[in-house]
Amino acid sequence: MTAFLLILLSVILSRQSIVANSAALYAFGDSTTDVGNNNFLPGAPKANFLPYGIDYPGRTPTGRFTNGFNSVDYVAQAMGLATSPPPFLAVSSVVQMTKGVNFASAGAGILDSTGRGVISMSAQIRDFERVTAELRARMGNQIASAFLAESLFFFRVGSNDLFLQSSFGRPKDQIVATVISKFRDQLKTLYDLGARKFAVIGTGLIGCTPARRSSTPSGDCNQDLNDLSLRFKTATKALLEELSISLQGFKYSFGDLYEITARVFSNPLAFGFTEVKAACCSPCTASSTYCRDRGQYFFWDGVHSTQAAYKVTVEMSFRGTPLFASPINMETLVNST
Repeated sequence: MTAFLLILLSVILSRQSIVANSAALYAFGDSTTDVGNNNFLPGAPKANFLPYGIDYPGRTPTGRFTNGFNSVDYVAQAMGLATSPPPFLAVSSVVQMTKGVNFASAGAGILDSTGRGVISMSAQIRDFERVTAELRARMGNQIASAFLAESLFFFRVGSNDLFLQSSFGRPKDQIVATVISKFRDQLKTLYDLGARKFAVIGTGLIGCTPARRSSTPSGDCNQDLNDLSLRFKTATKALLEELSISLQGFKYSFGDLYEITARVFSNPLAFGFTEVKAACCSPCTASSTYCRDRGQYFFWDGVHSTQAAYKVTVEMSFRGTPLFASPINMETLVNST
């Protein structure tokens, strides 16, 4: 065998091994998923200071808006990945791109108008397009397409859109229709770029965060926001089903965070929580005090979960029954062919 053929065979086998061992995770979303992209954005909301990250390995404030790991970290662990995908703005090589990338940005939304000085979903998708170009240049179109088809595309986004749009006093159905229409276009764009496995986490009881409770005279949940979230959940499930019918090879798992949080809040002790109303760290600044029993709190700050809450909600989405993850759970989606 000539030296040229040996080199060619080595390249082919290397590319095939990338696909065979692919468990890449590409993440999109807001502060529930951001692992440090906002650290690179002047003027964007940041969590790169203690006590954020107080329970992260090395007590490191990485830019995650929680005390430790967030949602995408637990998805990566459940997939058996060695590490959580790095923030896109910190990626420096194509090799890193083949193991997954996190495009999320705290404050971002589905709508371009949601969040200032952050990376909107549209911009996150443009960043992913740059990644696909690099992957196709390295692997070739056929191998890259197979690789992307086996990778998991994770989304947790929408809460910022719903809250901002509701503050303008717009009708709920109009808000949902506007956001869903944009989300449809974004998912189709990702499909055209090669994505096939979509894991979407819905919005939860967004009216029950400590910040929203503080805005009601009685300290109860804001039911208007919860109702808006419920409508968005229904529309998102319908959208994903529609795309799975119209786009060949489109597979999805919808994590019903609304149902999950309702279940946890109705019986917190069953899930290891003793406090689901107050925040552990609020207002959470560099000089703030924070609770000691962080594992028993659902909320870390006024709007973000503790790592304990992220762990529970991801587990119920990743391996949950159809009540919490439909039409299949994330584990089944990841292992599907």
